[in-house]
Amino acid sequence: MSGPSPEGPARTRYDASRDEVADALQGEPAYRIDQVWNALYHQRRPLDSISNVPAALRRRLEAQFPLALRESTVQHSADGATTKWLWELDDGARIESVLMHYEDRTTVCVSTQAGCAMACGFCATGQAGFERQLSAGEIVEQVLRA
Repeated sequence: MSGPSPEGPARTRYDASRDEVADALQGEPAYRIDQVWNALYHQRRPLDSISNVPAALRRRLEAQFPLALRESTVQHSADGATTKWLWELDDGARIESVLMHYEDRTTVCVSTQAGCAMACGFCATGQAGFERQLSAGEIVEQVLRA
């Protein structure tokens, strides 16, 4: 995947609309659209694990719709209730996502910007300074991969 263009970050897997996935599947049986869409959004499966889609097609889709996030580090709280991910984006920006399990609920905290103009002393993202807004796909991918 290449870096961001002047129009914004590179197109990623979760930025693609259902119509764009359908366009990428031109020439394939119509049911492939549901197979791919359901695997990505309902089953939260990576493309390479969709066993009912031919391997060559999975590779083509992975190249056409790459992931936006590369896992940099993962930290777990001592009690195992909280997990924090540091992700690296294609342009080198870093963001954080946190998954917190409580007795009566689970909460996910996702980044919507690379960096933050607030510069709160307790927040690593804020300390980085503001870089850019994230694409919808970059935000959705944090939730689906957490």
